[in-house]
Amino acid sequence: MIENTEATLERIFRSVLKVQPDEDMVSVSVESHGWDSVAHLNLILAVEQEFQFMMTPEEASAANSFRTMLDLVNSRR
Repeated sequence: MIENTEATLERIFRSVLKVQPDEDMVSVSVESHGWDSVAHLNLILAVEQEFQFMMTPEEASAANSFRTMLDLVNSRR
């Protein structure tokens, strides 16, 4: 089965930030779930590796929620 972009990104977020399966991804942002600078870097690296593109520093800085990261990934595909 091929995962869609949102499901793949959700898997990455749940793994890196330890988001519980019953938690809604819409609520996941830099203000929640232990999202600190190390977690942010780990998310950026995981997303870049999975989707095979490099973010600009501006994109990486702006990617501060699940939704903004999803929008960014979709804009690069």
